[in-house]
Amino acid sequence: MADQVLERTNVRPIVQAPTTQILPKRLELEKVIEMYKAVGRRNAEYFHWIHSVYSWICLPCVGFECRKALGEDKTKMMIFDVLLDDLADNYDTRNQALMEEFLQIPWQDSRTKNEYLDVGNKIWEDYIGSVVGYPRFRDFEKVFYFDLRQALAAMVYSSLVNSFNLDNSVEMSVYSPHGCMVMLAVDMDLMCSPTFDIKDLGKMRKVSYLAQEVAHIGNMLITYPGELAERDLSCPIISLAVRKGLIEKEELGDMSVLPRIKKLEEIFKKRAQSHIQKVSVYEKEILSVNIGGFSKYLAELFEKFAESSSLR
Repeated sequence: MADQVLERTNVRPIVQAPTTQILPKRLELEKVIEMYKAVGRRNAEYFHWIHSVYSWICLPCVGFECRKALGEDKTKMMIFDVLLDDLADNYDTRNQALMEEFLQIPWQDSRTKNEYLDVGNKIWEDYIGSVVGYPRFRDFEKVFYFDLRQALAAMVYSSLVNSFNLDNSVEMSVYSPHGCMVMLAVDMDLMCSPTFDIKDLGKMRKVSYLAQEVAHIGNMLITYPGELAERDLSCPIISLAVRKGLIEKEELGDMSVLPRIKKLEEIFKKRAQSHIQKVSVYEKEILSVNIGGFSKYLAELFEKFAESSSLR
């Protein structure tokens, strides 16, 4: 992939507005999954599973007429995220140059001779073309792009951890959870919540930040064996195992060390339960809409990740 010549047209400086043209017709989700399969390496059935999750869980205040599109669009963004993730932290597919090109997709109109980038570009255009049509897109546009940058920064951080001796517990806890894009998904929900008062946004973001932490832990507890095989040091439980001396960096990729890492699972499970408990308190602070019970959905989601283990 890295050897192919890239040609770009209509490049826009990052300081200008992102691509927000509304497409005349949205791509079917199955079409997007097929596009991924042409260049990606993961089990595409995972995307069907994540679509079922996104179709099930959203803020209770979301209008019913928007929920189908939300479920599909969140899944498309996850596919985009997975394409980027593999360039950042998979030992066999890491590609710094291609990752840098991919990171620019949301900020410039581009066409290339690289199939991987073209798939990413088409998925992004379809995704953002739908999102800008949400009823309250303009109300939350700046927050949305802020959270998008956080999600992309998480991928860059992952790449840096795997390229340099950058691993540390403080930064790991700050950057890594954003890769799950839960805050971005909540932004999308709010764009489809007609009665939500933006004065409650700060309180809502406490909820979405903690929900993101829970989703990140739930996902990590299922995926870390695969990330061990991929020698991905940016996985928090693997990073912790190295820092505690349970395994050596040189043992990354050696599946025989898995039982040693497994000893740390309880630490993360307790952390997730603590976050869920906090959400059950914070959700009551939001007055303009009723999101009571969201913490229960979150607890169910945490358990649901086990369903996806065979798809990773």
